[in-house]
Amino acid sequence: MGGKVKEQLNCDILICGAGLAGLSLAYRALKKGIWQRERIIIVDPIVKRENDKTWSFWQKTSGDFDDLIYKSWPRLLVFSNSGEEIPLNTGSYCYHSIRSVDFYEHVLAYLTSLENVQFLNERIVTLTSDHDCCRADTEYHTIKSVFAFNSIYKKPKLTNTAQYFLQHFKGVVIESSEVTMNKDVAYLMDYRTSQEHGTTFFYTLPLGSGKLFVEYTLFSKSLLDQVSYDQAISTYIKDILKLKKYKITHTEFGIIPMTDHQFERKHGNIINIGTIGGDTRGATGYTFTNVQKTISRILSSWKASEKPLPIKEGINAKQRMYDAILLNVLDDERYKGHELFCDLFRNAPADYIFKFLDAESSLSEDLRIILSLKPLPFVKALVKVAYSKLMQ
Repeated sequence: MGGKVKEQLNCDILICGAGLAGLSLAYRALKKGIWQRERIIIVDPIVKRENDKTWSFWQKTSGDFDDLIYKSWPRLLVFSNSGEEIPLNTGSYCYHSIRSVDFYEHVLAYLTSLENVQFLNERIVTLTSDHDCCRADTEYHTIKSVFAFNSIYKKPKLTNTAQYFLQHFKGVVIESSEVTMNKDVAYLMDYRTSQEHGTTFFYTLPLGSGKLFVEYTLFSKSLLDQVSYDQAISTYIKDILKLKKYKITHTEFGIIPMTDHQFERKHGNIINIGTIGGDTRGATGYTFTNVQKTISRILSSWKASEKPLPIKEGINAKQRMYDAILLNVLDDERYKGHELFCDLFRNAPADYIFKFLDAESSLSEDLRIILSLKPLPFVKALVKVAYSKLMQ
């Protein structure tokens, strides 16, 4: 007997993955009057309705999702492992958080109201591009499109010299009448916790009304068991935040790759966006701002030529080299991660660091950041990175 006959669908724009990158692209394009005549299909096996993650980012100008900002903090602190408090000079930057549930509700309410947008809650099995056509196969459909934007992540095949760390984190929202944190001050990196599993810190945000978001974050090459995350969070809340009575009202868990692998932006008419497209900063895991910048470049190209290409990369060769060097320093472990980041924030202005991480810093600003750190580990890592590039 023959196999199941799939229904064929045709569209102009196929968006694979309905997360931050895919939904931001569709929403921003249509809001700006782009793709109003194109048929758009968005495919994701999961209907996004839950608050599964929190996106945080620094910003000094307005953005497309400012109305969704849940909380903002004009002041940031870093704490060393020994307890030293390091206030950050953030200049004109402010730190913001957006809850994914607010993003999903807002964006999906708009997109589902449009006649030229169709959602399929199915898993894409294969995605290919041949000449001027893209094809995606799910269990029930074959979808043909002119362009496909893919944000579905899978671990790439790595070279022998590539670094591949995991930024893994478990966050909780707690409520307690004992909360005393200043509502305008966030702890960007609080290293007052064990460093036995690699670079480890807490990320603590006051939410007002006796609420805190507390996230246990690690940079390492392997995950912990869930009990270990819970135990570390409990110890931090009781010993560092000094809260005896509290209630956990929300929990989230996530994993972000931190790698010097160079991701492929396009293959034929498939354009990769989000982490799979190289929009996650290898040295830190920050993604939100880079995704929005890539989308801005895609839409600018479309307005100019009705094609999404070319895209000028925000994270260019210089930034990728910096990331590779830093990841090799962390891998060597002679310059402990908690010492490295505290030296960085202690000795360089935070607004320079933010510009650097947003790939907007000048060479002189880069030099100020480089000189804030111990040179020898970075020289050794530079030699290692340069040698690995020559051997490729």
